[in-house]
Parts: sequence; structure tokens; C-alpha cells
Amino acid sequence: MFGMKRLIIMFLALGMILCAVAACGGSGTSGGAGSSGADAVAAIIDSEIGGEITVSCYDPMVYKAFLDEAARLFEKKYPGVKVNVETFSAMPEIRTSESGGVRISMVEAQDNPQGRSDYLSKVSTALMSGEGADIYAVDVLPTHKFADSGQLENLANYMEADRDFDKSAYRSNILQALAYKGGLWFVPMDYSFNFLTYDSTLLRGDEASFNLRSAFTVEQLINAAAPVFDGSGRLFNLSDYNRFQGGGGGGLYSYLLNESYNSYVDIENRQAHFTDRGFAEMLTSLKEYTELGYVSEGIPMQPNAGAVRMSAQEPPTERFYYKYKNSMMLMQHFNRDSERRMMISYGGAAAGIEADDEIAGIVADADGNVPFTFQQAYALNSSSKNKQTAWAFLKFLLSEEMQLSASLMPLSQPLHNDARTQKAELTLSGAFMGEQSQPLDEAQQEVLRRYTEAVEQLSDQINAYTMKDSIIDDMIASEVRYFFDGVKSAAEVAQVLQNRVTLYLNE
Repeated sequence: MFGMKRLIIMFLALGMILCAVAACGGSGTSGGAGSSGADAVAAIIDSEIGGEITVSCYDPMVYKAFLDEAARLFEKKYPGVKVNVETFSAMPEIRTSESGGVRISMVEAQDNPQGRSDYLSKVSTALMSGEGADIYAVDVLPTHKFADSGQLENLANYMEADRDFDKSAYRSNILQALAYKGGLWFVPMDYSFNFLTYDSTLLRGDEASFNLRSAFTVEQLINAAAPVFDGSGRLFNLSDYNRFQGGGGGGLYSYLLNESYNSYVDIENRQAHFTDRGFAEMLTSLKEYTELGYVSEGIPMQPNAGAVRMSAQEPPTERFYYKYKNSMMLMQHFNRDSERRMMISYGGAAAGIEADDEIAGIVADADGNVPFTFQQAYALNSSSKNKQTAWAFLKFLLSEEMQLSASLMPLSQPLHNDARTQKAELTLSGAFMGEQSQPLDEAQQEVLRRYTEAVEQLSDQINAYTMKDSIIDDMIASEVRYFFDGVKSAAEVAQVLQNRVTLYLNE
């Protein structure tokens, strides 16, 4: 997704270290006036596959390798078909080096709000004129706007009408969570979620009444641990707010924002509520949590491969009551005692001692719903002149073959059910980690069993998707910095955002 600012990848003898410093990405009737109805969709699906289509995306780092691979295989499957892949932003420079037997690859992708704005203007102009690419990656697109104006196809109609598409092969709750105004306007290739672990030496008995089917908000976690918090360790393995070169966000702030995002920004009804639903209070609470010692204060951060390598080689010494983790770190949790362990840090979170960690549950939003995110998702232009081929390509992207592609985010969860299990086994064998694939021994088979069981139980709880708008997210990021830099009060930031977002939503 567009929020990813930097990626630092390091391969060690015992595995891989992946440090992503980030500000981090249903069915129904046809919706907008431009989308095809059920009868039209049936005719489209029955048409011959051929001709030329174009797929457009903003971020080549996430999308291009996967799309290029899919285009090549699709063209081989359908001789005479041509799939063009176009990207808007530049591919970041990749620098590699060797030090102490460690190979380091650094990829720096600076945040570029203006670049996203320029791309959105280009796409909006094309769609309004009935032109544009046949398929769009929705990495930065405001899909709600394009769905409202009938510029996207309702993919639920295609899934229902296509006899060759087996909806039961995919996680139904993920597709159901994406329903918007009676339709499915884009489809993800993968999904991820945030979960929590707790230190069993700090929380015991009734304080640790957790299980794989638990879901928690920050407030619930604080209420559970505050009575026994003694200051010997931080409550969370996060700073209050991470400051990145060229961007901002992350830390506990990002989780609190995401928890109540739908309260602050009502996308469907085009309303902003920054001044009347606790946004200023949320910012102020972060200062309080820092003063209480629950979290550390964020400091300016800059990627430093040497520092990351050294910290990764040294065992952590801190303890945290709770650790926020992305689902890509779930395998590490079960594989932590293996000699072929994976060491993964996500979102600038501190590692901490993990030997006594147990899974607490999945992260919920303020309404008690459990949301998910994705790395890749695609929508079909309702003005496409070759919808039958475009749909066939989308369907190919969802095939088990492509869901197992190493070009798809290695540690995200495939939407395809069978691919999800196979990918887990391939990851443990080293096939997806740049290593020589090796058969799983008995201990790794047990890791695989426990991991896949946890993935499915945690995934079963997903029932929501937080619809966002990259322009609004850029507004929030730019204003919130003033609060944490001490330039504006929380109330002043909330008022500015109320005015700016309201104006934007009513354009």
C-alpha cells in the first residue's frame, strides 16, 4: 500500500531479517450507473478472450513484478492476447552490500503525496472521459468515489455469473467485508491483519485471559494491564508516534487512528467528525501514555542498515507487556526456537524479549469489528472496451498458480484457501525466503500445523474493511505532525482537519 516508506531487507545465515519502517494497505447487485448489470455481465463472460488490455498501478515496488509475471503467463495461455503493465511512480533504487557475512539490500521509497495526487488526477480525468486502463490497482485510488460515479464494475456480478469461478475457494468473510453500497468494486489478492502477543511473565492468571478467538482495542489492553503495571517494562513495544524522514505516522498513534478511523471519516456519507468524536482526545491520550511510561516517546528515524544489522544480531533485553504485530510475523512466533528462524521487525516496533510471549488475540476497531488490510487489489474499469479479457486476467490473478507466486508479498496471506496452506509450507522450507528449499523436519511440521491453525482461527474473526482515501490520509499525516512537534494543540489540529476533510468530501 501507499503508506510504505522504506524497506530494508537483510539475509543472514540463519534466515532473513525484514525491516519495514512504515507509516504502515461481497456480493450484491450492480451499483453505479456505469457498471454492467447481470445480463450484460453474462454476455461479457461468454465472449471470446482476445485483444489487448492495460493494467495501471501507482507503486511499481509492490505491483510490477507480480503483474509482469502474470502478463507473461496469461499471454502464453491465450496466444494473441497482449497485457500492458503501466506504472506511474519511479522504481526506487536498490543498494546492496556485504558485511560480516551478511548481505544487505536497502530499498528506499520516499513518501510522495504530490506524486499520488498527480496520479489520481490522471486516473480521474481518464475515467470521466470514458477512457483509461482496463484494470486499475487500487493502491492509492479512492474506490468509493469511482464506485459512486459508476466508473467501476461490480465484480460480485462477475463472480456470480462465471461458472468457472469458484467463490468457495476463497475466504468468503474477506470478500463480504469489502461490500460497499451493494457491490464488490475491487478484489484483493492477499490479506493481512494485526495481532497481539503478551509477556506471560508480566501478565498471569486472570490478567492473561486471552486466546486465539479474542479481539482487543488499545483501551481494553490498558485496562487489563494497568492494575499490575509497575514501570519495569513498557506496556507496548511502540513509541507514541514515529517520525520518519519525509513522512510521519506509525507508533501507537497509527493503531489508535485506525481503531476509530470510521468515526472520524464517514466515507459513505461524506462527513468528517474530527471535532466531535474524540480525535483531539486521542492525540492528547498519547502524551499521557508517554508520561505514564506505557510507551516511549518517538524520535526522528532514518534508515541505517548497519545499525539494524547490529541490533538484529544482539539479543533484545527489554520486556513489553504487549507487542503489536502484523500477521506476517505470525510464523516467526511459532518458529522462534528453530535454527532456521526468521527475524522480522515491522513498522518500527521494538523487538523485546519474546521467549515468554503468547498470543493474546487479534486487533479490533473501536466498534468491536476486526478489519484487514491488503498489499495488492484490483478494480475493473466500467468503460473498458475489452471487459471479457480484463475479467479473465483478474480471474487469472486470483488463480492458485498466481496466488503462490513469490512476487506476491511473501508473508501476506493468499485469498485462495489452498494456496494459503501451500504458501506457509513453502515459506517454512525457505523457498520464499531466498534460501535453498529443504524438506520440513518433524519439528517444522509441528510449527506448520500450529501456524496454519492460528492463521485460520484469527482470520475467521475478520468482518470489516476500513475504507480510506489516500488524499485524506495525507491531510491527516501532514497536520498531526504539528501536534507532536509542539506547534499546534490537539484541538487546533482537529479543527483544521475538520475543515479540510469536509471541503474535500464535498467536492
